[in-house]
Amino acid sequence: MKKIIFAVFAVSFLACNDSRQKETSAEVKANVPANMHGFSPGYSASFVMDDATNTETVLALWEDWKKGDLSPSRTHFADSLTLFLADGTSMVGLSDTVLKNVQAYRSSFKGMEITMDAIFAVKSTDRDEDWVTVWGSEVQTDMNGKVDSVSLQETWRFNKAGKVDLMFQAVRKGIAPPLPSK
Repeated sequence: MKKIIFAVFAVSFLACNDSRQKETSAEVKANVPANMHGFSPGYSASFVMDDATNTETVLALWEDWKKGDLSPSRTHFADSLTLFLADGTSMVGLSDTVLKNVQAYRSSFKGMEITMDAIFAVKSTDRDEDWVTVWGSEVQTDMNGKVDSVSLQETWRFNKAGKVDLMFQAVRKGIAPPLPSK
C-alpha cells in the first residue's frame, strides 16, 4: 500500500512540475517574462549562456583591428553587414564595401593598443540567435601622434552559418577604472 501511495505522489509531483515547465516555456516563447518591473523588452529578455566558439571569432576580429589589417577578418563576416557605431553612424551593405570603409578608418591610426575586460557568448532562446558581448578599451594613436583612449562595449550577432552580420558599439571617453573585486 505504501508503494502505491508513493507512486501516486511521485506521478502527481512530476505532473505538476511538468505543467510549470510548460508555462515557463510559453512565457519565454511569448517574450513575456513573469516580472520585468513594468518593462516589456521589444527585442528579447530570453537569453542563456552559449557555447564560447563565437567568442574566439570576436577575439580574432579584435586582434586584426589591433594589428591594423582587417583582411584576415573577411572570412568571419556574412555577405551583408550592418554596423551601428558609437558616434551614431551606421554602415549597412555588402561586407566587402563596409569592411573597406572600416579599414580606411583603422588606417587613420598609427597605433592601437587594446585591453580586453570581459567577453561572453549568449543565445536568445526566443529568437534562436547567437550573440557575443565584449567589454574592453582602446588606446588610439593618430598619424600626428595624438593619443586618445576609449572604453568599449560591443555586441556582435552571428547568423546560422556562424558569420557576423550585425554589431552594436557603445563608447565612453577615457579608460574606465578597474572594477572592484568582491
